[in-house]
Amino acid sequence: MAPSPTIRRLLRETAELSPSAPNPSAAFHAAPVSDADLHEWHFTLLGPPSPSPYAGGLYHGRITLPPQYPLKPPNFRFLTPSARFEVNREICLSISGFHEETWMPAWGVRTALTALRTFMAEPGTAGQVGGLEAPEHVRKRLARESRQWRCGGCEKTNEEVMKEWWAACQEQGVKVGEEGAEVGLEVLPEGMAVEARDVGKGKGKESETPPKAEEPSNAQQQPTVPSIPPPAPQQQPHPPAAPSEPLRPPPPQHHSSAFSPTPTPESTQRAAEARLTASELAPATSSQRPMMNLHAPPLAAASAALEQHAALQTVAERREERNITATAAAGTMTIDRAIAGVFLMLVVMVLKKIFYPASGGVEGAPGGFGEGRSGWGVEREL
Repeated sequence: MAPSPTIRRLLRETAELSPSAPNPSAAFHAAPVSDADLHEWHFTLLGPPSPSPYAGGLYHGRITLPPQYPLKPPNFRFLTPSARFEVNREICLSISGFHEETWMPAWGVRTALTALRTFMAEPGTAGQVGGLEAPEHVRKRLARESRQWRCGGCEKTNEEVMKEWWAACQEQGVKVGEEGAEVGLEVLPEGMAVEARDVGKGKGKESETPPKAEEPSNAQQQPTVPSIPPPAPQQQPHPPAAPSEPLRPPPPQHHSSAFSPTPTPESTQRAAEARLTASELAPATSSQRPMMNLHAPPLAAASAALEQHAALQTVAERREERNITATAAAGTMTIDRAIAGVFLMLVVMVLKKIFYPASGGVEGAPGGFGEGRSGWGVEREL
């Protein structure tokens, strides 16, 4: 069975980013986590050059490719603390899954990582999902500590991964320099512009204000983000309205799903009691309490079944009545015909007796046929 277009594309990009590729990029190393799953990749990215605060830093992350790739864009996550992006959080970019409308199928993993490195050098993260704000000295310190960061899946530090990759790039004739010092920013393809887009214009994911990163104590510790719980909405008493004006309900307050407080059991109980009437709030006695059988079928389904059964029974009864009526009518018609036949036979016999009386003996004998005939003739002549 031939592989799908997505698998063929992923195999081609894996070969283009392998150490044996004719023109590898020394700015990053990327490969699938395993040969069994080509949709999950890990990458190690060299920070943008000076004067960027990430110069000399090495950052590890994940790339998740959708099943519809390259028709749909990949998603990116940084696993190494950088104080630029949140750890293990999808980044909202114009080339990520947050904005499928700006993605071009001609772009690939290499193009996306090149654009991601260029975007990392740009200042400012205001309004970006997955972005962090931190002082420059914090980002520089994390850049130095990022070289010893170790990925649990790859079982290597970022420095070990990139040193092996740089050696392979040098064998292909790529200038790397000491610790990647000569690796600058690559030129983006024509028509490609990477920017932090408004998440509301994309797939409708929830927008958040970028938190500020704190300084971690060591390289392995991720920058903690102070999370301040939103204050619970306070109900302020409304002043009584004037007698001449009708009471109007207060305008509805719309809260974002990210800041909506979790209702407590007490508030839920009060809200439920507010919707109940006085009769429903009254305690039910044992005689008034309805008995409910949990194993009984739903009333709606039972009522529908009974109505359907009654309708079928009515149709059957009507058919039976019609059959009985037809049978009785056929029997009555047969009896009427028999009576009519008997009556007709009696009429014929009476008429025969009248017009053809019985005659006996030989013609001419007294009372015989001849006598009667002659007498009939005489009577007729008279």
